[in-house]
Amino acid sequence: MPGLMGYLPDADSLLALGPEDLGLILLDLAQKERGPRVTLSNLEMPLWNANSPAYPQHQRMPVGRCIAEAWQWLQNEGLLMPDLDQPNGWFCLTRKGAALKNTVDIDAYRHGNILPVGLLHPKIAEKVRPMFMRGDYDVAVFQAFKEVEVAVRAEAGFSNSEIGRKLMQAAFNPDNGPLTDKKADRGECVGIMELFSGAIGHCKNPPSHREVGIERQSAAQLIGFASHLLTQVDRL
Repeated sequence: MPGLMGYLPDADSLLALGPEDLGLILLDLAQKERGPRVTLSNLEMPLWNANSPAYPQHQRMPVGRCIAEAWQWLQNEGLLMPDLDQPNGWFCLTRKGAALKNTVDIDAYRHGNILPVGLLHPKIAEKVRPMFMRGDYDVAVFQAFKEVEVAVRAEAGFSNSEIGRKLMQAAFNPDNGPLTDKKADRGECVGIMELFSGAIGHCKNPPSHREVGIERQSAAQLIGFASHLLTQVDRL
């Protein structure tokens, strides 16, 4: 079945999707267009021209709005742009959009989009993000917090024998920790110590001992947290 109905056989399936997932379907369809240009109408109208009970007319407006949101998302992501030669409703793929040539490329973009490189500490972007992109979520989370551990140990001047939560408690000890801000309120110092200590205990230790089975979204959130902690260490 051609067009959107080949992906989403009924209106309820389409309405259940967010702009990102629906947008990437539209992108795949745009890639398969015969010419270099595409209009939103070209992708949407086959749904209604088919006169299928799966796409009843009373759902035309909500379906159209969802498709328009997804179309706007593609533009916001820099994957689609107005065609400068045919401005009246015609669009073309950007170089970034044209580079996503198949479902493998699109899936990779979908995975990477949840962990944007611009928000990551350089070490995390270099060493951890490729693991995340491969789908090795447990390994990526472990490596992210290992980078935090290595950075804290180096900044504090400790030996390699200092590891894990004990390392964080020693480095940020509110009384004599080498990384403690002596000018800060004691309660804040305790909070920083517990933040780093808890992060290592909760995020690094479990994946190092067993298969945790971290899901993609949770992994992205934890990696972002590790990136934040590394940035804090850089500021010491």
